[in-house]
Amino acid sequence: MEVLLGAWREALRADRAGVELVRIRAELQHDFYDHITAVLRGIESTSRLLRDLYDLFPIYRSRVPMIVYYLDITLPSIEKTIKLMMAYIDNEAFPARTQWTLMVERLGDQGGMSLPTRFVMYVDLLVQLVRLLSRSPLYDPTTLELLRLRNLRLRQLQGLPAPPASTVPHHAPMQPTEADLERRHWAEKIFDDQPHSATSLRHRRESMCFGPPMVDEMLGIIPGSTVLFKLFSQQCLNDHVVVAEFESFKSNLVAEMVLFHCAFAALKSRCPLTVNVTPEDVCLQGEKKLFQGKIIDDGFEHVLTVLQDFKCGGIRLHAAVRSGELRKCPVWTAFITYQSESSKWLKRRSRHRICLRDIHPYVFCQKYKKRHQMKKTGEFELYFVVEDAADAFQDIFTEDSNSAGEG
Repeated sequence: MEVLLGAWREALRADRAGVELVRIRAELQHDFYDHITAVLRGIESTSRLLRDLYDLFPIYRSRVPMIVYYLDITLPSIEKTIKLMMAYIDNEAFPARTQWTLMVERLGDQGGMSLPTRFVMYVDLLVQLVRLLSRSPLYDPTTLELLRLRNLRLRQLQGLPAPPASTVPHHAPMQPTEADLERRHWAEKIFDDQPHSATSLRHRRESMCFGPPMVDEMLGIIPGSTVLFKLFSQQCLNDHVVVAEFESFKSNLVAEMVLFHCAFAALKSRCPLTVNVTPEDVCLQGEKKLFQGKIIDDGFEHVLTVLQDFKCGGIRLHAAVRSGELRKCPVWTAFITYQSESSKWLKRRSRHRICLRDIHPYVFCQKYKKRHQMKKTGEFELYFVVEDAADAFQDIFTEDSNSAGEG
């Protein structure tokens, strides 16, 4: 859709205006500093939100029509505002002070709104569109409607024609139904259940950015702010750069890094544009294999692996495709918690079946339905193809439990 490309174009236009404002602020030094900074902050936020929307379009493709109407309202207004700004601040015939004062005089009070206030309105509307598109619980339809009316009023004052009529309702339900949640792509569900605690960083070193050189404005770092850390990963784990030491594998930062790696590997493996998938793409470094065996899982034949982290000793279960083009592609993973120390956590139901309590598989496959492996009691069933594999799997956790009990 043309309007989607328009979001990217306006983000680029806002970037160019931001560069000019930074130049003017530097030349004028303390004069008009606060006023220029307020406008600059609005321009930068507008640019970032437009890029966020553009990045979200492919992920929430089915919901894009819900926000097209609002973009048709606000993008022409943003375009005209920034074009008029550039006519003054990019005019080399005037010195920096004249460029700024002329722009403020001509655009500073259009529709009863100063330039900073106008960009606050743009930003607030774009925030609601991001939330609407991504099904955020923070989405507020009442706020969006008020912002829509304010944008329409500004359009009239700018002499812009009325936007096309909406083909989709202007609202979305505040809370999605259970069926809506279930229909989502697995990549949207994977981080639904967040751990409740995180391990803090033990150092307070200065922030470092690994990437192409950028000015602070492009990185979105507010002057005087404190950035605790930026994560850097080479082949997912880098032994030479230790960002932080974690006391437990249950730390949500570690769990999220594992989930991110598995999700990336699954998406890359299933992408029709992928040319080659290397072992480094699907195998997470820094773990050792405690067990591996074939299981029948929701009607599919998978390879179940028990992996242990070298650094902190945390254990997780990892199911992957056994054969074919998607061989080794992650299907689900589950982190083993302290509850595995209970004698009731693992139950042998038959020669081939083992049931686990209090286990939460994170699924990376749209066709896989973990509910088919869940029993009415809430236990998760593993069906091993070979009886010896079931024995070996049980021995791992039985021995660990016994050792813990003896200690």
